[in-house]
Amino acid sequence: MTILLPSEPVLAVGIFGMGLPELAVIGVIAVVVFGPKKLPELGSAVGKALRGFKQEMNNPSSDEESASTESSEKVAEKDAA
Repeated sequence: MTILLPSEPVLAVGIFGMGLPELAVIGVIAVVVFGPKKLPELGSAVGKALRGFKQEMNNPSSDEESASTESSEKVAEKDAA
């Protein structure tokens, strides 16, 4: 049985095509700027914001639905007149 090895080293690709060294540098900069105690709070806040954004994209709130319904009713009234 023969095992074929790649001729070039395989690098793991992280987020947006960045490798592990780039992500490590960004992590170190984040710790220096925000501090180790603030990072979990910051991560939680970003997670909640992304979750809320995703929910609003999937299920628009009733305020936006009623506003779009009112505007479409106004357009229909203008067309009828």
